[in-house]
Amino acid sequence: MFDSQTHDQTQRPPKAVPVSLLAREAKWAIDTPRSYLVPVLLWFTCGQGRLSVNGEMRGYTAHNAIFLPANTPHSCEACGRTQGTALFLGARGDLPVPNTMMHLRLTALHQQTELNELIEGFRRDCATGGPLGDEILYHRAALIALWLTRHEMHLSGSSTSDVSRTLPGSINGIRRSAEQTL
Repeated sequence: MFDSQTHDQTQRPPKAVPVSLLAREAKWAIDTPRSYLVPVLLWFTCGQGRLSVNGEMRGYTAHNAIFLPANTPHSCEACGRTQGTALFLGARGDLPVPNTMMHLRLTALHQQTELNELIEGFRRDCATGGPLGDEILYHRAALIALWLTRHEMHLSGSSTSDVSRTLPGSINGIRRSAEQTL
């Protein structure tokens, strides 16, 4: 699906895929490692399973968000009726995504609601397209990446200056892109 080795960014646009479809068609199995050329957010809303990232095994359940930077070797196994969304955030290099894998277990209802709203907006814009669709999806992906980073900062007690060292894309790049769109 997104494992191709093509370097053409237009062939790797932002996309939202149901986890159930991805698990079935991509033949998810814990012994089948893969990596994607774009950053991926896996958001699980129901069910459970196992995930191995760089050889480290971990479990996931409902309300877990797993962020995988581009080219991160991983394997995944869904048990039973696992549901959720996989967001392929696209190939633009200036997206402010974290450099490292993140596994967030969201227990507070307001956190789950915030992330659900961000993901639903992304899914809706993926499905409808329309004028400036690529730019809108880019900014939605950037907002999701920044939300993840802020949540991780809150958990680790990091400061804003710490984050600027961990994000390869810059906030100024997002601002320039927004100004060009207007």
